[in-house]
Amino acid sequence: MPIWHARFGDEVWSFDKPESPYYRGLATSSIVWRDFVEGRGATYGHCNSVYRSTYSLCLTPEIVLDLKITAVIYGWFPGLIKHSHKKHPLAPITVKARIDDLAKIFSLAIVKAKDKFNQDIRQLREIPLSLLKEVIPKYPGRSTELKRALKLISDPMVQRNLSAQLQWGQPDIEKSNIAWPQVPEAEGIPTLLDSQFIFLMEHCKAAVTKFKAAAGLEIRDSECRALEQSSDWYEKEMAACAIDSYFTSKRCSNEQFLRDFGYSLDEIKDIIDDGHTAALALILLLTGMRRSEIQFLKRDCLKYEHGYWFLVSKVVKRRPKNSPIAEGWLAIDLIRDAYDILMFVTERTGVPYLFSCPWRRTKRNLQGYRPATLNKKISRWLEKIDSIGLFEDWTFSAHQFRETLVAQLAKQQVGLPFISIQLKHFHSQFTFMPNAVTAGYGEYRKQLMTSITNRLAIAREEALSDVYGEQARFAGRGAAAHKARIDAFFSGLGLFGAARDKYINDMARRGVKLMPTSIGHCARNFIAATNDAPPPCYGDYQCDPQLMRAMSLRLGQPRPSSCEESTRTWRQRKRRTLATRSFG
Repeated sequence: MPIWHARFGDEVWSFDKPESPYYRGLATSSIVWRDFVEGRGATYGHCNSVYRSTYSLCLTPEIVLDLKITAVIYGWFPGLIKHSHKKHPLAPITVKARIDDLAKIFSLAIVKAKDKFNQDIRQLREIPLSLLKEVIPKYPGRSTELKRALKLISDPMVQRNLSAQLQWGQPDIEKSNIAWPQVPEAEGIPTLLDSQFIFLMEHCKAAVTKFKAAAGLEIRDSECRALEQSSDWYEKEMAACAIDSYFTSKRCSNEQFLRDFGYSLDEIKDIIDDGHTAALALILLLTGMRRSEIQFLKRDCLKYEHGYWFLVSKVVKRRPKNSPIAEGWLAIDLIRDAYDILMFVTERTGVPYLFSCPWRRTKRNLQGYRPATLNKKISRWLEKIDSIGLFEDWTFSAHQFRETLVAQLAKQQVGLPFISIQLKHFHSQFTFMPNAVTAGYGEYRKQLMTSITNRLAIAREEALSDVYGEQARFAGRGAAAHKARIDAFFSGLGLFGAARDKYINDMARRGVKLMPTSIGHCARNFIAATNDAPPPCYGDYQCDPQLMRAMSLRLGQPRPSSCEESTRTWRQRKRRTLATRSFG
């Protein structure tokens, strides 16, 4: 019987071909049955297989045969399983996850029976419910996934097709007093700190500018165009020739390369490597794409529709494998600059995928980066560019950029609907989402609220603390009076220290908003006229239409020479005020 790209009797069931974007390696993209008997890494002998494994696998061939039967029913005929909502074949990776859970728990049972009772278990029917109850609390994985796996193999339809009936069934798994392990809730992936985000953005802009200036490519982002004018590589014709030659020439000594172009091989390699990795980081950071989605970014994937530019890929999560590449991610000018670099590089390497190695190999490889490879590449790049220790002892993952985008959008008070659309969390997934989500992903609603709504709340708390906190600082005219006014308000309520912080956090949760002006937050009442004196202003009253109109008229009239100095002083003070910290 054919099973994906293998047959039932094979020791390895491969479900992705090496040329597929979904391919993750020999062991990851297949179910390796021999490893369940002889231990992780026995089949392919990868050096990390045993070292990284936290489970000891020691099943018997008889148990493996029953697991194969379970995998076929679950993967190809899920509609036969009790209470199943699936009628079509499941994704192989889902089947692999369930079988892995079963292999781990049954291996624990085999070891326990040998150590405690000196009993050799050969078949599943020899495992009693009492032994299963004894090893379940020691299972180091997620109890919810283990429970689903045990309910699967104890399903009546599955049991009818096993080599023998089990000593327990689904009611035992569902209703017995089993001490399921309490796994602490994961804290989630931390976002980049603001200092890290700013440093990374500045370096990426500089690296992209340097690459495009040296290669003679048009720069689209306005800030990068300004940087280009001061770049040492601006309008250097030989630099572009050197970059082209670096890609096309097979063998060339550094001395010969230096004589021909005036640049060393290392100089050109550094420009290519830094610019290429910066382009990858920018797309990850500013689109929020998942690792599974960047795999389908191919050459010429930039499309112009509805007046905007989009990078076109496809959403893999909870979608059929054969779904078309038709999803768009908004591409601002800086992303288009990054795209240009990746197009430039892939044109010379011949690889169709944008996220791929920039160097030609002796053995031609037309595949893009695998997730683990991409993480490693960017981690090494961060270590290289981090001259001030911002990323010291920092564990990086590509998904971290996605979470960082959420945090930064939240800080700019971007609403939940837009963030949801940008991250490809669609409305249909709210209305048609099943209660029990696919294994390994947790509750989708909870994940969405944690990654987006909480970011919005934190952003509001930070914004209010910057204005109303005890350590808040202001600059400009009226700053001292403004700070005294705020402190007097909280003193009148008897709120100090932690009590004041709690009050501010409560304001954030209630959705209290601040009126943004060109300089700071204004406390003047523009709705109801009052006879009170206007509050202290550190923004030159730029929000007052009448005052600004009168000021404009005065500035528009001819001025005697004696007024030139005072006007110049006013403009200098205005520029200094604009340069102060803005809370708007």
